[in-house]
Amino acid sequence: MRTLAALLMVALIIIPIQASAANGGMWEDAREGILGGTLGGISLSLSGNTTDSSISMDVIDLPTVIEVYTATWCTSCVTTEHTLDEAIGDADVTRIHYHRHKFEVEDPFGSNGTEERWESIYGTASTSVGGAPRLAPTTVFDGERLHLGTTSKSDSLQSDFSASLAIGPSHVYDGSMSLSAIESEGVTEFSWDITTMIYNCADECPIETRTAWLLFVEGSASFPDGSNGIGDYIHVLHDAVPLDGPIGSTVIDVPPAWDGDDMSAVLLVDWSLEPSPPEPGIVGKIIPAPSVAILVCMLAALVPRRRSTILH
Repeated sequence: MRTLAALLMVALIIIPIQASAANGGMWEDAREGILGGTLGGISLSLSGNTTDSSISMDVIDLPTVIEVYTATWCTSCVTTEHTLDEAIGDADVTRIHYHRHKFEVEDPFGSNGTEERWESIYGTASTSVGGAPRLAPTTVFDGERLHLGTTSKSDSLQSDFSASLAIGPSHVYDGSMSLSAIESEGVTEFSWDITTMIYNCADECPIETRTAWLLFVEGSASFPDGSNGIGDYIHVLHDAVPLDGPIGSTVIDVPPAWDGDDMSAVLLVDWSLEPSPPEPGIVGKIIPAPSVAILVCMLAALVPRRRSTILH
């Protein structure tokens, strides 16, 4: 009977500990079952007087990428976005706001391309956590850490966001990436190069995959009819286009800005690694050291103790 109780205790301890260790306890994994994330965030202004421009940046200097799923009717999104503003402060970030498009009756900003990127990257994790692949509000840092809704996992939502921002990406890439645009007679040709990115591994390197995307983001778009009352919506994503290969050039139809002249092209890279096979004789994850101590103490309490005999 005590053996059975001990086994049950082991299971009850290990399962929640491993789940907590995997996500830090303050967020969910944004890519369920995938070791990977998103980096980049370099952008080119596509204002009317820009005809020839380029940008190159070292990976170490790249901003934090923050992707937000929102909608013009989403009142709770007002809370999360204001809290996100406070958590970011003056940190260097690239924000991209996806607006609900499929089956949408109010929000005018999204597109099939934006929905397809969100669902293909974060849909599985969103469904696992919240029951649907597209839920407003959802906030993702570095393509790795997903925060759903307005409920905090620490003392405040701002603390959750600040911790997620501070931890940074888990990749170990070096090198640089570049993006350029040439506009002529109403046609814009984009060129990109992520071949100089190098995965910095000491010994045997994992098999890695990189996919480049070009996103078209409007700085601010006015929509007074939005029922959540924001009025001016910022970092509005209008389209997301997967690019063919790590280097190349292609002509892309730039979506028109909703209003004004503040459209930008943003280069992102989704990266993933194939998991290494477990070492022989090791199954699953190793329990963190503090958990071992707790486990040992609790199991010790279940061990039968010999009664002492007092002689008179």
